[in-house]
Amino acid sequence: MKNLFNINLLWLLCTVALLTTTSCENGTEEDIQIFPDIKTIECSAGDRPTFTFTTSKAWHLSSNALWCTFLSSAGEVQDISGNAGTHTITLRISDLDISSEPTEAYITMKVDEQQAAIVKVVRSAAQLYLRLYDVTDTPIDAIELGYVDYVPFRIEANFSFAAVEFPSWVEFSGGSVTGVAGEVTESMARIINDGEREKYPISEEDGYEVIFSDESGKHIFNIPITFKGMGNDKLTFVGPTDSTFGWEVSLDGCTFRQTNDATGVVTKFSNQLEYTITALNDDYEIICLEKVVDRGIPSYKDNAKWIHFNKEGMSLSVDIATDTRYGLVLALPRAIYNQVRGDIDDNLFEMDNASGINLPTLRYSFLQYVLIEFTQRNFDEVDPYHGMYVYHSLTTYEIGCSVYTDEEVMASYDVAEAYSCPFPNPIDGKSPGLIIDPRIEGWDTDSCEQGTATTEFYYRGAQLTNQTANYMIGENKDDVMAAHLYGLKVEFTDDVHILFKVNGQAKKLLVVTPPAM
Repeated sequence: MKNLFNINLLWLLCTVALLTTTSCENGTEEDIQIFPDIKTIECSAGDRPTFTFTTSKAWHLSSNALWCTFLSSAGEVQDISGNAGTHTITLRISDLDISSEPTEAYITMKVDEQQAAIVKVVRSAAQLYLRLYDVTDTPIDAIELGYVDYVPFRIEANFSFAAVEFPSWVEFSGGSVTGVAGEVTESMARIINDGEREKYPISEEDGYEVIFSDESGKHIFNIPITFKGMGNDKLTFVGPTDSTFGWEVSLDGCTFRQTNDATGVVTKFSNQLEYTITALNDDYEIICLEKVVDRGIPSYKDNAKWIHFNKEGMSLSVDIATDTRYGLVLALPRAIYNQVRGDIDDNLFEMDNASGINLPTLRYSFLQYVLIEFTQRNFDEVDPYHGMYVYHSLTTYEIGCSVYTDEEVMASYDVAEAYSCPFPNPIDGKSPGLIIDPRIEGWDTDSCEQGTATTEFYYRGAQLTNQTANYMIGENKDDVMAAHLYGLKVEFTDDVHILFKVNGQAKKLLVVTPPAM
């Protein structure tokens, strides 16, 4: 009976030992000559849990997972061995192959020819992170959108991820953003402009986000979106057509039209032109300029009050006119307007010498802000032989003619139709002249060559010759026959009379007044 009692007591002690468990903080002692039930260690990546056992024989332990290793005097190993005695074993738990679900590893003990799993290591699910940086690797809290240019950013995460949801007006380079665990993903973002949304900044408080998710869809990261706005130095617009140049307006201001040079198609609008202008917080300034042509030389005047732009309705209209005039309208973003407002003329225009003399020309950087350049003129169809057209020889701008009514002078030349215009002033050391298209039937290249069409120049009652005046008869830039007068070889202080004849009959008279001194 005594031996049986001792046997039963030994069996009870072994059973109690088999039911004992261990944790990351505390080890247990065990006689491993009879393999115990498997024990569970719960831990996380980065932990170094221990367990303790006692054995009377040599032993060998191995781990079946690369992320669960033994720390020994030889370093970090996958297998470890020892002799009889009590041993405390330290494990190293890494984040290799960590996932969004708990992962398991098993520690197997081998004694003699027998082996069994004695420890089950349960590594907790990954503590997933997704971190955002700017291009200098400075941590940021939100994805900033660019206006026209993309704004770059970087993302680092310990899981494979993708942007699964974001506003339709957000554009990423490449279409979306995806990345893999442990790698830095570079991307760029900008706002998709629609003429409205880019006007206004977006802050984190507005609640717009990019939603990133892992592959399982169970883990979500919400990253705010910000946008500084298009900038107070930016402005875009959409006009009635693709071109802002070559517009004409009727004298009554009721018809706007533009002719396509390539197709000849004429596009017309009634009463006004409508625009869609996009600027930061709708803050922009309209500049209305009138181009004034004096003796063939253009200049610009600010604040043309006969041109009207309604900012609320974004529409442009023009007052009634009696004579031809020229308009130029720009829309400037606030920051650009503040830079030029002190001197509109000098800041907006530069001198162009292509014609041989300095002429004011809108600076290239301001062409993008031109809403319209137009000529307001008479749309009525005119007889091809009506009137008299005179142009500056260098600038080719028209020099307006007025009807001449001195009956005594007209009678002396036996003409019923006469006009008057000024002679251009010398400028920049140049002495420009007039190119005259008299619009007379039968006064053309062929008839001039045949001598049936003639032109006579008179000064103070005497007919001029090439010895006393610089003139010629020849074609103009449009291959139209014209009279060219470049001035007198004496002091030019009185009117020059130019008489146009066909078959010896006087048809029209042009009275040229002297240069302004």
